Amino acid sequence: MTAPTSAPARAELGAPRAVLDAAAVILASRPESLARCLESLARQEGAAPFETVLVLNGRQDACAAVARRFQGRLPGLAILPAGGLSLGEGRNRAVRLARSRWLAFFDDDVALPPGYFSLLARTLDRHPDAAAVGGPDRTPAGSALFQRCVGHVLDSALGSGPIRRHGRGFPCETWTDDRGLILCNLVFDRRALEASGLGFDETLVRNEENLLLAQLLARGRRALHAPGLFVFHERRPGLAGFARQCFLSGWGRAQMSLKRPGSLRLFHLGPLIPAACLLAVPRVPEAALLALAAYAAASAANGLSVLARQQEEPGSALTWLTILAPIAHLCYAAGLAAGTLDCLAFRSRRRGART
Repeated sequence: MTAPTSAPARAELGAPRAVLDAAAVILASRPESLARCLESLARQEGAAPFETVLVLNGRQDACAAVARRFQGRLPGLAILPAGGLSLGEGRNRAVRLARSRWLAFFDDDVALPPGYFSLLARTLDRHPDAAAVGGPDRTPAGSALFQRCVGHVLDSALGSGPIRRHGRGFPCETWTDDRGLILCNLVFDRRALEASGLGFDETLVRNEENLLLAQLLARGRRALHAPGLFVFHERRPGLAGFARQCFLSGWGRAQMSLKRPGSLRLFHLGPLIPAACLLAVPRVPEAALLALAAYAAASAANGLSVLARQQEEPGSALTWLTILAPIAHLCYAAGLAAGTLDCLAFRSRRRGART
């Protein structure tokens, strides 16, 4: 699984480390966050990836300048411009460029704890049949109040339902599907992908890892959630960015569901409930308003519960903890609807072009 580093690599790293047959693949568009991410890679203890592939899909000059500062500290660093490509296209190009067996995908706004790759090596040794391995994404200490509240809501049952395992994690190592895995912290086995003839879908705006995981599982492969294999993930710093993230997540889910209908589950449609109630107010005002009142009460109760559990100061924190779940649900629902309409319109245009 691991092998000793060569003498030149040891000199670059500053201390003897093992090299895991893995590539750290990072999509980069935020230079400030990227610097923190690469620093956490450079400071890995015990084991390090064989190579790092950096896919530049935004602010390319600034991100490339950041990456060049780490060329002496990250052996095997490759910089891949990917302007104008979809997320799936950028990731597939990185897979083709990388030489390692294990493909560890991270977002540029995550930071890895020092022993991440050592733990990954031990996890892979225990579970050699895993086609994918990942863990939680935690809100970093020192995050702003809004970012902490986003993390709390995403980790709550009302905020995310079963998807809260992305941040909260399972209590122990668990075989799972996309409910327990997220692409900002996800490792794929190249051999499993190649044997199955799979790669990232290049047409999705989001959820490309969800579709790939569903395809792997359908072929009899297994995916593991390892709670100790966590990363620190910066949350969106403002409401507009958070709303956009939720909207695109809904759009990607719609695209994925139309491509693979069996992947759609009832909880994916849960965020449609408040939107449906709002739309129903003109037709059945009493029933719709009653349902909205119950939803508002549940959101307030969720906010109070999270506030007490996380020991945040009342005031602004309670406001955000109460309203962020409804905002997330409404934006997700809008994305789900927009993505569905867009896909259906595309199919209609394609059929028209054939006739």
